Amino acid sequence: MTRQTPIPSQSACPSSLRIGAMDFDGSDIALLNFRNSLQSVPANRTLLHDGSDSGKIIIVADGWLATSKSSLSGEVQLIDLLLPGDIADPTSADGKTAGLNIEAVTDAKLCAIPLPDWHKMLAASPRLARANELVQAAERSRLSERMLRLGRGSAESRIAYALIELSLRLKPLGLSENGAFHLPLTQQRIGDFTGLTAVHVCRTLRRFVRNGLVETADHMDVRINDLTTLAKVAGVEPDRLAAEITPVPD
Repeated sequence: MTRQTPIPSQSACPSSLRIGAMDFDGSDIALLNFRNSLQSVPANRTLLHDGSDSGKIIIVADGWLATSKSSLSGEVQLIDLLLPGDIADPTSADGKTAGLNIEAVTDAKLCAIPLPDWHKMLAASPRLARANELVQAAERSRLSERMLRLGRGSAESRIAYALIELSLRLKPLGLSENGAFHLPLTQQRIGDFTGLTAVHVCRTLRRFVRNGLVETADHMDVRINDLTTLAKVAGVEPDRLAAEITPVPD
């Protein structure tokens, strides 16, 4: 079982922080009340458990985080993957407890901000408020796309969509070039993300490789070789999808 790392009660924020596609530094009024430091978290460390005390916003500065829900029988559904610049608001409607699990997929750096402080920051900085709006809008768009495929899509469409989504999201971060990117997920985790078994993920990826759509290596370096065909399998238009799930500033 993974251990839970308490998120520090004192606000911690870097001297420069990317939120969505916008960069913020110490000159921004919204960040003046925060020390120039980061909370480092090792890979596979659980930050929050569903139902535990919350009340904080988490901003990913570096690395990958994952949000998930677990059934009483132990089955896991990975809800979302959070990349640098993304914001996690895990607090449920009671204002006190987390409504999901948050785990570090890779070694990560994050900024944890108490909700009252975050609300003050948003009120003080229209630019920060706009960045937050764009990040949340991008999250809603990708979650709706993924839910459509979880409910109605084939295994092929689910995995094809996941690969395209991640490639598009990593590109503006400089982590995907010409369709090539590193995916720090086991096949089991890809299955948790797409609602499939690890065996089904393995078979589907092999079929994509055999048909020349993608290449995989070294657990898991991925290259999308035929975006046009993969997009047809996923049922998406890549340019339109990129505009909807990438928080580009106005």
